[in-house]
Amino acid sequence: MDCNHDAPSAQLAVRFAKALVSGDFQQACMLLSPELRLDLTPDRLRETYEAMIEYGDEPPTDVELIVTMEQWQLPEQRPTDLGWAYVAIAGPGYSEAITVIVEDAGGESAIRYLEWGRP
Repeated sequence: MDCNHDAPSAQLAVRFAKALVSGDFQQACMLLSPELRLDLTPDRLRETYEAMIEYGDEPPTDVELIVTMEQWQLPEQRPTDLGWAYVAIAGPGYSEAITVIVEDAGGESAIRYLEWGRP
């Protein structure tokens, strides 16, 4: 597995996770593909994120890229996909994560798939 911090998928995934942790759900929403934004409004992002970390005693303090891959073969892979990334979001005594697939959306990188929580 590759952990290329410079890969577009890695950079966007970390920016998205940091926006969530800082409470900037508007910015996080802007990193999503237009298709994904139809369902995941800033309010919906906030609700889902807060539900994911609600069992923690304190807010998350760490965001760390764990793995990213720029070349992979999955049945759901699209020709416009740039890669996928798994980013840990952790606080004292707990760890969660997001998994994203990043695509080239007309020259701009955008998250087209988002999975909440660690496997």
